[in-house]
Amino acid sequence: MSEQQQKQPRIAPIDPAEADGKVAALFAAANDALGLVPNLFRSLAASPEALEAYLALDKLIAQGSFTPAEQQALKLYISQRNECSYCVAAHCWGGRGTGFDDAELARIRRGEASDPKLAALLNFAARVMETKGFVSDADLAAFRAAGYQDRHAADLCVILAQKTLSNYFNHINDTVLDLPPAPPL
Repeated sequence: MSEQQQKQPRIAPIDPAEADGKVAALFAAANDALGLVPNLFRSLAASPEALEAYLALDKLIAQGSFTPAEQQALKLYISQRNECSYCVAAHCWGGRGTGFDDAELARIRRGEASDPKLAALLNFAARVMETKGFVSDADLAAFRAAGYQDRHAADLCVILAQKTLSNYFNHINDTVLDLPPAPPL
């Protein structure tokens, strides 16, 4: 048996076939959107409200000011910084769906990008994380000079909140990876 097969999550996952009420509805929506109910969702559903919060944030992020590629880049970079192998794998997969190749995904994971605007976004995200939000006027000016607006700064905080929720939960849970692993850096 491989190490991945032996690994068990620390919070019991809910089997979608046995879910009821709010959890069953959330699982059905996830399955409709993704074609599966990821292991993250199965264990996060120990608190239906936590799963609902994660999914609500995801829906709001999709409606926000960032492009799908920018959303995936931010989610990937934040997850890499938070050392969440589960979310790094998920956002490498999602990033490929927005057009990033493996070389660009590796750059993003390092906080770099071939596109200068995306590089400025990742740099600002790094500054927000490093300073716990106490960015300098120069940091904010550079972000704006790259073409981002105040709304983008607020939307970045929503993505940070969602990724902190999932990254930290995956650390607590030791969530079993049910997607292809991210390529090594």
